[in-house]
Amino acid sequence: MKKNALVLLLTSCFLAAASTVVLLSQILPLQVENIANMGPSINTRFDDFAPSFTADGKTMVFNSKRSGEPYQNIYLCRNEDGKWSEPRAISEINSPFNDETPFITADGAFIFFASDRDGSLEMPADAAGKIRVSYDIYVSQNINGSWQRPIRLPGAVNTVHHERSPSLSRDFSTLYYTTWPFGTIDKAYLMSAEYRDETGDGAFVNPQRMPAPINIGEQDISLIPALDGKGFYFSSRRPGGYGGWDLYFAPFENGRYGTAVNLGPGINSDANDVHLSIIGDNLFFCSNRKGGLGLYDIYTSTIIKTEPLKIITRDKKSGKPVETELNLFTRVEREGEEPMTSELKKKTDAKGEAVITYNPAVKTIDLNISEKGYMPLFKTIDLAKAKGTPLVIELSPVEKEARFDIHAIHFDFESAGIKPESIPYLNALAEYLKKSPELRFQVIGHTDLHGTDEFNNKLSLERARAVKDYLVKKGIEASRLTIRGAGKTEPKVAKTGPEYDEQNRRTEFRLLQ
Repeated sequence: MKKNALVLLLTSCFLAAASTVVLLSQILPLQVENIANMGPSINTRFDDFAPSFTADGKTMVFNSKRSGEPYQNIYLCRNEDGKWSEPRAISEINSPFNDETPFITADGAFIFFASDRDGSLEMPADAAGKIRVSYDIYVSQNINGSWQRPIRLPGAVNTVHHERSPSLSRDFSTLYYTTWPFGTIDKAYLMSAEYRDETGDGAFVNPQRMPAPINIGEQDISLIPALDGKGFYFSSRRPGGYGGWDLYFAPFENGRYGTAVNLGPGINSDANDVHLSIIGDNLFFCSNRKGGLGLYDIYTSTIIKTEPLKIITRDKKSGKPVETELNLFTRVEREGEEPMTSELKKKTDAKGEAVITYNPAVKTIDLNISEKGYMPLFKTIDLAKAKGTPLVIELSPVEKEARFDIHAIHFDFESAGIKPESIPYLNALAEYLKKSPELRFQVIGHTDLHGTDEFNNKLSLERARAVKDYLVKKGIEASRLTIRGAGKTEPKVAKTGPEYDEQNRRTEFRLLQ
């Protein structure tokens, strides 16, 4: 490899990234439709594995062991007028041994891949004298349309064990890859290494095992960073999946990881699902699920997107726009599990306007506005009903006897135990009360119209007390809050049924002072 070739690699990738449209951050789980096998033009009755694409989605590389071939080879094909060309084995890159799990850079200038070719690091021969050659990571550069002879990746990445499935961070300063001890894939885990060029000869150094929730010791493999830089997609055999390897996403922002989330049964199957790539609105992965053409096949699907929601905030009395912060809480229901909640903060502009994007898995958004001088607002937005027109939110100025409801405080069935998904809303209310220490409220519990008066009166009072107790634990003086149980005596709607019951079950706050 010529001197500074890796420097050229990074420079070329930065230029490509500058012209790439970045996919907006998704609230998980990812929603897709039209999952389809890419068909016999791509897939064979053997293994077709590890698809990787240029930023424009017009070039795909993958590895395959096709009829008559003793080892895996790397193939390339192009999307021409909406159809993929016949895959071509890249003879300049392939060796007489296994060449696998390619990653092509955004501009198509470099391919990183794994190989056990001659020159790869070896374990000592086994007791029978058998040579044990491991997989190492290699890189090849495309110069004037020709792939150059691959070199083993400079630096400290390669070892006598297996290194496979390379990928690069969005700023191209970090290499990610999978490794496992020779012959024991059940101990696979994910690694990262930094690119440095302190001496003029660029190399990837300081290899580190990635922390939880990426690695948890459950065969964690095949990581790629999200296009917006806010997380990682990878595969794992961790508990709670749908089959063998499942596809997961772990959010990462401001140096902190969030909980790793299974992408769900819409993508994952009861077989192995690995090596995800996202290009525009299309998602690609490989799987050995039932109904394929061979062993592992490459599949494609379309990411479902939604129409953005426009929110307008106004003063209820004057009608003037209010520039304020929106606290948005999304909740995704999961069968047999607690709902998954996420929080997003967004500010309205001088016109009182803000635009919200969300994932199709989210059906409702709980909105909180805690603007000084106004009563706090808690509103549940039904996204299906809100579709198509701006949502106008009117904020009520602080005045005695003003009231507001919180429907997002949920309790265990027929008890006063506050459910975990209610905590973000109670915390938001506590922050509002801390910023307005002069205000005093009565907390009123309400039930639906089912059950006896005696039971509902007692239950509503206990729930009001539970809310007060929580706020006091968060630092609110107990003297600022009184409680009352209204039972079913003050319904919002004097009807029963799921829709009406939800409106009637609420926690109300009445301003006393």
